[in-house]
Amino acid sequence: MPEEKNFFAGLVDFSFQQQIMRRIVKVLYIIGILAGGIDVVVYVVQGSQQSPAEGLINFGIGIVSFFVGVLVWRGMLELALLVQRIAESIDRATHP
Repeated sequence: MPEEKNFFAGLVDFSFQQQIMRRIVKVLYIIGILAGGIDVVVYVVQGSQQSPAEGLINFGIGIVSFFVGVLVWRGMLELALLVQRIAESIDRATHP
C-alpha cells in the first residue's frame, strides 16, 4: 500500500490507492448527530406552534427518533469501516 498522503491529495486520488474513510468517519458521525439534533429542535418548535401538547408529544417522539437515528447512522459508518478493513485484508492476502 502506498504511503499515506494528506487529506486533499487523497480526495483527488483517481486510482483509489488511498483510503480516506477512516479519516472522515469521525466528521460524518458528528455531522449526523448535529443534523439529528437540529431536526428534533425544528420538529418541537413546529409542534409547539400548533399547541403546547403537540410540542411535548413531538419532543418525546423527537428524542426517541434521534437516538434511533444516531444508532442507525453509527451502524452504517461502522459497516463502511468494516467493509474497508475486509478489502484491505483481502488486498494484503492476495498481494504479498
